[in-house]
Amino acid sequence: METVNNKLERLRAKAELFLKEDIKVFLKTYDNDYYFCNILLVDEDYITIYNFRGKRKGEKNRLLWLDVDELEEYKEETEEVNN
Repeated sequence: METVNNKLERLRAKAELFLKEDIKVFLKTYDNDYYFCNILLVDEDYITIYNFRGKRKGEKNRLLWLDVDELEEYKEETEEVNN
């Protein structure tokens, strides 16, 4: 089973990669808050993000790593076209 420290290190490493590659992110906290964002800063204790979609669109947030439950690459929803 993954320890808290291992999970935090994995999430931080993933965030650093997403920041470096300028990849849009889907982030979920343990409180089931969702963020569609770009990463601005990866710190030891916090992640700073800018929201590009949803009810927080245009907001900048700083979240504790301990509150982050999930961090994935954002996938655009595309509508299938039937020919």
